[in-house]
Amino acid sequence: MTTVRTVAIYLLAVLVGTVLVSLANTHVDLQALARIGAEIPLDVRTDASLRDLQGFAPTLLVLNLIGFAIAFPVAGWVSRWLGPNWRLFGFGLAGGLAVIVMITSITLVYQHLLGSTITPVAASRELSGLLTLALGGVLAGLLFASLKPAAD
Repeated sequence: MTTVRTVAIYLLAVLVGTVLVSLANTHVDLQALARIGAEIPLDVRTDASLRDLQGFAPTLLVLNLIGFAIAFPVAGWVSRWLGPNWRLFGFGLAGGLAVIVMITSITLVYQHLLGSTITPVAASRELSGLLTLALGGVLAGLLFASLKPAAD
């Protein structure tokens, strides 16, 4: 497999992961509002999703580029060590953990370095929201592992 193809697959996984995490972030937040009685019609959901893709996704893209650049090679190494049956699981886990580490790191920077009490990515305030965001990373890892053959 050529390096260009590997980079293209990596960038596709980053892009897909970014879009999925951004959309998950939007809808976790909107569901929290709906739980307290707010009506969220489809046009509002669509508008909020598009705004998050414009506002949140560019920063998230950079974070995913860095996080997946660390997580995917580690997943490849571990899957070679454990065997090919672990490859999909390993890359999915790596993508999900990369998102969790990034979101948690953002919160820690805000709280400990900046002295803030906020959780900057509101969807991650509860474990269920954080895990929902992580699903975007899981799917990105699965996509990468599915499209890129294992190295010999």
